[in-house]
Amino acid sequence: MTLMRTAVLAVLLSASSVVPGMAQQGQGGSMSDMKGMDMKNMSPMQKETMAAMDKMNKAMMDGLMDSDPDVAWLKSMAAHHQGAVDMSEVALKHIKDEDVRKEARKTMEENEKSLKEVKMKIKKEK
Repeated sequence: MTLMRTAVLAVLLSASSVVPGMAQQGQGGSMSDMKGMDMKNMSPMQKETMAAMDKMNKAMMDGLMDSDPDVAWLKSMAAHHQGAVDMSEVALKHIKDEDVRKEARKTMEENEKSLKEVKMKIKKEK
């Protein structure tokens, strides 16, 4: 368990030192700020998915700011799972192929389950 906590802390510290530098260089912004992406030429699904990703990325970074590395990781993963649910919901509004719809539903269900589990662990850690 100590090795796992050390590894998580190392990743978090590494990310915290890289992300500010990226943001200063204009690379750490939202998905919609990415160069080469013309929002007006995007489909509704692309726009909605990017919005869900922006929301997820912000929530993941906010979660990582918790002073307890265990809780920080859990909060970041909760945001990650919520993002997968949100992106699956977007996909289900737009996709037509039944095999792809089945995969989106499966992804949504698995991540809803994981999200509930992570939220319970966050409550337990506090």
